[in-house]
Amino acid sequence: MFPRRSQRLLTSSPTHSIVNFRREHYPFVGHFLDRDGIAMHYLDEGSGEAVVMLHGNPTWSFYYRKLVLGLRGQCRVIAPDHIGCGLSDKPNDAHYEFTLERRVRDLEALIEHLKLPAKFTLVLHDWGGMIGMTYAMRHPERISRLVLLNTAAFHLPTTKKLPPSLWVCRNTPLDVLLIRRTGLFVRLVTRWGVRTHELSPVERDAYLTPHAAKASRLAQLRFVQDIPLSADHPSHALVSEVQSKLGQFRRTPTLICWGDQDWVFDKHFLAEWQRILPEAEVHRFPDAGHLVLEDKPDEILSLVKRFLAKHPVAG
Repeated sequence: MFPRRSQRLLTSSPTHSIVNFRREHYPFVGHFLDRDGIAMHYLDEGSGEAVVMLHGNPTWSFYYRKLVLGLRGQCRVIAPDHIGCGLSDKPNDAHYEFTLERRVRDLEALIEHLKLPAKFTLVLHDWGGMIGMTYAMRHPERISRLVLLNTAAFHLPTTKKLPPSLWVCRNTPLDVLLIRRTGLFVRLVTRWGVRTHELSPVERDAYLTPHAAKASRLAQLRFVQDIPLSADHPSHALVSEVQSKLGQFRRTPTLICWGDQDWVFDKHFLAEWQRILPEAEVHRFPDAGHLVLEDKPDEILSLVKRFLAKHPVAG
């Protein structure tokens, strides 16, 4: 099921219980792209126009499972696991640079490897928005539509303060304790990020198990640390560049589905998107949280299908 993995690069072996939920909840054939000896896992389901789905932190392509199932009958759906996440290899700092720039280069390599059509749709959640929109900034001619789910591609809005939970994880010695040593970060996200119901034990295990070992949680910590809050941060200039060029997508068909109960990507982020992309189609879900696809899978699938049909790709 999985390729042979290099113990020199891996900090943890593939999850032992993936098989327990894979067939029922994740019924896909996984593929792997070699990135300098590091295996990057991705889904490639269906045929037709391409839709690329990018997850954020601390999730993986499992987050998109219901959207993949719902669209693969009419689209070619691509959903990678960022390196260090999900079923991708989990290298240490000596073998991988956990930065926005490297994430974008990984995405560029995957899209080139797959020989996707000239234009495709991006579906973005959480930090996947920053990765995806950086790609879009560099290759605007390739983006046919945007679907935004509780995400950002700009600096923290001036009206928004960094949530205390993220500040503690990012700026204090507790970061290693909360994220790497105890795994509390992903546990809280899977509890607090879904507001309309509780995830089933199998679903929650699917989020937790790929990062069950302390060593496998490095990417979660590095994602949080890669949020640029000052001009001297390594990713600050790149985020500033992306933010300054988002206006070029003003007329790109855009669907925004937003969970209002998100304590991080809240109304301030949504307002910024609406300012930048005033023609976007916006649907707010007052009772949904950060993991809006877990709260509203059927509603969002229906909206996405209608949106794709409303804005067909020319040619």
